[in-house]
Amino acid sequence: MGVLLGALASVLIGVTDFLGRYGTRRANAVSATATAMLAGAATTSVFFVLVSSEYGTRDVVLGAGSGLLIGFALALLYESMSISSAAFAGPIVALGSSLIPLGWDLVLGNVPSPVSLAGALLAVASIVVITFTPSLVGRRGRGAKLAVASAVMVGIAFVMLGEASATGGAWTPFVQRVVAFVMLAGLAVHRRLPVLVTAGVRPVMIASGCFGGLAIMAFISGTRRGSLGEVAVAASMYPVVTATLAAGFDDDTLNARQMLGIVGVVGGIALMALG
Repeated sequence: MGVLLGALASVLIGVTDFLGRYGTRRANAVSATATAMLAGAATTSVFFVLVSSEYGTRDVVLGAGSGLLIGFALALLYESMSISSAAFAGPIVALGSSLIPLGWDLVLGNVPSPVSLAGALLAVASIVVITFTPSLVGRRGRGAKLAVASAVMVGIAFVMLGEASATGGAWTPFVQRVVAFVMLAGLAVHRRLPVLVTAGVRPVMIASGCFGGLAIMAFISGTRRGSLGEVAVAASMYPVVTATLAAGFDDDTLNARQMLGIVGVVGGIALMALG
């Protein structure tokens, strides 16, 4: 059940990132992400009514810490997607969001099986296939740097979410979204940018935030029913969703090498989950 919830989170994150990338191309990344975080806070607050949520200081601290990370991470990811492509940036972040939680499992003494290790190696090789270019400069080079930074932040945030208590309910994801919004709003004010995007882009970013809030709830629910590593790798298949939506509804294209790499990423993540 944990892996299935992770897979559901993957689909929701994929839609979230597609909409976020779309909005960021039409507004600045800080305002777009702040708008999404506010919508995500509203979405996760509904779960206080739907699920039992016992207040705990540790859960609030974990939510606040992951909120600081995820706010910056999403802004960097959307900026990377806007200047490169979803097929390029998404898998890099997916790798970080799967391998860092797996590494945390190792620290806790949960040694991966040979199948999981093979999956990790396949995923790494596939990321290289997707991102390799003879001269990694200009827009693609900057996009790679932003995506790597985002990957590290998302991976650590996933670990923090996975450490939330089973009785915390909506507290950790709600606090995460609120802290991320406050941080990004402060950054927008400091840079003299609008806190929220304009009316024309706002519906897209609100939808992105709502899907993102649902994704976090699915992810946390999954970690309470399975290991963090398994749920994280299942949740990391979202680049396929994002890249497919971008190719179908935006101006992205998928060449044969990128398609092969995406298949490899999915296959690697599947092996890690099976292992």
